[in-house]
Amino acid sequence: MNKKILIKIFIFFLILFTPPFYLNCFEKALAAVHFEDSTVISKGVLIQAYPVKTISTAALNEGDFVYFIVPSDLWGYEVNILPKNTRLRGYVEMLKMPIKGINAAMVIKITEAIQPDGTIRKMDAVVTHNGSTQIGGNLTPPASYNKTVHPRRGMYWKSAGVLQYVPSGDYEIGIHVTLPTNEAVFIMLNEDYDCMQNEISKDEMFKG
Repeated sequence: MNKKILIKIFIFFLILFTPPFYLNCFEKALAAVHFEDSTVISKGVLIQAYPVKTISTAALNEGDFVYFIVPSDLWGYEVNILPKNTRLRGYVEMLKMPIKGINAAMVIKITEAIQPDGTIRKMDAVVTHNGSTQIGGNLTPPASYNKTVHPRRGMYWKSAGVLQYVPSGDYEIGIHVTLPTNEAVFIMLNEDYDCMQNEISKDEMFKG
C-alpha cells in the first residue's frame, strides 16, 4: 500500500482514539505535516560517496577527471533523487605537491551526476575529506628535536629544572595524499541539485 495512505490511516486512528484534551495538539501536528515529494537536494547537503578508482596526488594533474560512486539511494520522500550506483564526475581543480613540512593537497570539484540509466545532470559540488574541502595539506612531524631545560619555580624546586624535547624547526618531507576505493568521502553541494532539471548529453558533458 502507498506510504502516504498508510501514514494518513495511522494518524486518523490516532486522532480518533485520542482524549479530547490532546486532540488539539494532534490537529496542529497533522497540519504541519506535508506529504509532498521532493526532487531537490538542498545546497550544503553532504552526499556520501566512494572513489571508483584510487585517487592519488602522485598520479594526477590539475584538470584530470575523477569519478565517485554513490553507495545507496537518496530519497526525497517517495522520489529517488539520486539512485544507488550513480557516478559523480569531477576534476582536480587544485593540486599541490608535497614539500618540506607540508603534505600534498588537492581540491576536487564535482560537475555531473551520471545515473545508472545513463541520464546525466549537472551538479555543482566539492569533495570534502575530514571536514575540509581541501584534501591533504597537513603539516608533517618535526624531523628532529632539541633538548632544553625549563626552570621550575616553587618552594620545592629552587634549583631544579625540567629537561624537555622541543622541535628543532626542521620538518620532515611531506607525503602524497591517497583516497582508496574503500574510503568514504562526502560531496558537499554548492547549489541545489534537482533530479528533474539540468539534464545534458554526453557530448555536452565532455565539451565542458
